[in-house]
Amino acid sequence: EHCVFARFLSKGNSYQDCGHVCTRNTVHLRDQNGKDNLVLADLGCRNTVFMAESQSGVYNLNDWRRAGVGRLRIELVDEDGKDSVDIVTAYLGFLSGGRQAHEVWSVLEGVRDSNG
Repeated sequence: EHCVFARFLSKGNSYQDCGHVCTRNTVHLRDQNGKDNLVLADLGCRNTVFMAESQSGVYNLNDWRRAGVGRLRIELVDEDGKDSVDIVTAYLGFLSGGRQAHEVWSVLEGVRDSNG
């Protein structure tokens, strides 16, 4: 398997000989629009590229609930503690009927990514 970390930050080619540089370095891939997208390696040495901007299904949640979806996952990548609390609180507010979808999206837009 190809590993961005091994390829560019070590003399190795894979998890077998890279020295696990992913645990000591941060990597972003810049897309065609100039956005820096965070790359993380999981415990299995698989690389995942996270979009520079937030993604959310908040505008679809009510439709999904009507269709029988009863659980959702909020994936936090590099948010600090305050932003994490704000995000979870916004979703809980929406799910309980106390917030509108655009209010949740507004919270997401206010979260700084790892690039500032």
